[in-house]
Amino acid sequence: MKVFYKILSTILIFLTCQASFALDTLIVNEKVKEDYYLRGGFLEVLEDTTNKLTIDQILSPDYNNKFIVHEDSTRFAYIVHPSSSYWIRFKVKGVYPIQKHFVLENLDLHIDNFEFYKPDINNKGKYIQEKAGFTLPFDVRRYPHKNFVFDTPLDSTVQTYYIKVKSRNHNPFLLKVKTTSNFAYYALNEYYLLGMFYGIIAIMAIYNLLIFLSLRESVYIYYLFYVICCGIISFGEDGTGFQYIWPGTPSMNSYIALFAPLLLMGSFTIYSQSFLELKKNLPLMNKILNIISIGYVIFFLLDVFVIHLNWEFPLYIIPFLLIYIASILCLKKGFRPARYYILGYSFMFVSIIFLIFRMSGVIHWDDIFTVYSFNIGLVFEIVILSFALGDRIKIMKEENESSQKKIIEQLQENEKLKDKVNRELEEKVKERTQEINEKNKELEGAYEEIQRMNQLLESDNKVLKTNVKELTKARVLMKEVDFGEFSNIFPDKESCLKYLEDLKWVRGYKCKKCSNTKWCKGKDDYSRRCTKCRYDESPTAYTIFHKLKFPITKAFYMLFLVYANKEKITSLELSQILQLRQSTCWNFNKKINEALKNKKKLAELDVDGWGQLVLDPEMED
Repeated sequence: MKVFYKILSTILIFLTCQASFALDTLIVNEKVKEDYYLRGGFLEVLEDTTNKLTIDQILSPDYNNKFIVHEDSTRFAYIVHPSSSYWIRFKVKGVYPIQKHFVLENLDLHIDNFEFYKPDINNKGKYIQEKAGFTLPFDVRRYPHKNFVFDTPLDSTVQTYYIKVKSRNHNPFLLKVKTTSNFAYYALNEYYLLGMFYGIIAIMAIYNLLIFLSLRESVYIYYLFYVICCGIISFGEDGTGFQYIWPGTPSMNSYIALFAPLLLMGSFTIYSQSFLELKKNLPLMNKILNIISIGYVIFFLLDVFVIHLNWEFPLYIIPFLLIYIASILCLKKGFRPARYYILGYSFMFVSIIFLIFRMSGVIHWDDIFTVYSFNIGLVFEIVILSFALGDRIKIMKEENESSQKKIIEQLQENEKLKDKVNRELEEKVKERTQEINEKNKELEGAYEEIQRMNQLLESDNKVLKTNVKELTKARVLMKEVDFGEFSNIFPDKESCLKYLEDLKWVRGYKCKKCSNTKWCKGKDDYSRRCTKCRYDESPTAYTIFHKLKFPITKAFYMLFLVYANKEKITSLELSQILQLRQSTCWNFNKKINEALKNKKKLAELDVDGWGQLVLDPEMED
């Protein structure tokens, strides 16, 4: 998607550069009561891919001629590359005399950073900077209004103004020049209507909360959560939340814009599933909707935080479309509460489509219906769904009354059958109880016999395991076995070190440096540290394995092979068996042979088999 926008921007800039467009000057007549739009022909745009240009550089001759006039005078320019900054230049001239005060209003309040540069009347050639934006605190604005509003001094001369825009979205440049009286009239009416809208939202939220507390039906708490989510997304869309609730936390705008639509979809999906009773009426559609919703949430998170394809909003419509189809199918199956639901949801569905298209940058209209389409559709939906909830209660009441009649009739029949069944059951219970008692006596005798046999088996198993382990170890120490069987006794480095520890200090610990007999755990596994001189002795010290440079498990096996074959095995054979270099086998074999020559010196250690070759009293650490 981003690549597409880059290609489109390049083509537009290239075509624009081939034609010569002159920037039109906006002529403002204070007698005209209408607002003045700054559309394409009145705007010159310069893309700053470095995001480092300043107003002084823009005013210099190097950049003054690089501005491009927007060729379509009937449409608005907009941000093509969210990674770039955009400089906008326009000229305004008033029809003499100018007595009223004018302001510049930017209608798109979702732009991250918006800097307005106007001529300094007290310092010719200099510009005054004013800021606004969704990523800046609200109090930096000169006018406390949800839109970006700036004072625009006009006279009979041509005034040149500059705007610097930086945003992560494809925002349009919706600029209007209007008198302060027109602005005040528009702002008062807009806030009045927004107050009515949020009043309706609050009333419906409280109303459904009270119904839930009365009836304890989950559909009303789901609807309450859905209405709250609608209010949250509206706060983020129309800017009133930033103005009144979190003015000092502009980062909330990003979180609301990112996650509020996801909360809206989730709350509406859960509410619709509960209201339409999809689990009962359309179980397959209910499963599909769950899979699609969960899949969208996963894709949304991946798209936002990992892959960045910006496809989450175009795919946003799919769960809402499935719910719309499900409501029609439920009505066809005879689910009467779906009547008002479909009617109310039709308004909401159209408004959600406009919301998705506007948030994804597909449309850039600024009329009141497009800007507040979500609010309008939500109001209609809330009013109609109120009837739907009332109709649902009425239908449920009728169904409950009918069900109660059937239940009463069924209870009367059940009462007649109950006595008959109870008598039969009592007789069968007596017979069965007698049989169970007899079986229990037999099982008690069998259980005692089984316990006795288990005790005998446990005793035999312990003896058998001990004998097998001792025989295997003796075989390893006294005769030739393969490496697989040898590894059962010494499977890893830890088992070898444990064997060396037991072998070295079988008669007790004695420090090689100070002859102290008290020790504590050393820095490595199985090493011992003198508590007096702090000398740390590893289990391989003073053994044939000291400073070993290949796995100790293979060294153990090599020692065993040399000992078992009475020194008749060659280094080449050892290399093939252990898969080590011949030189490595030759060097270690040499140490083993030397140990065999000194075997008489080690006889006093009282160690059986090849273990007597391990310790070397003459080797120093």
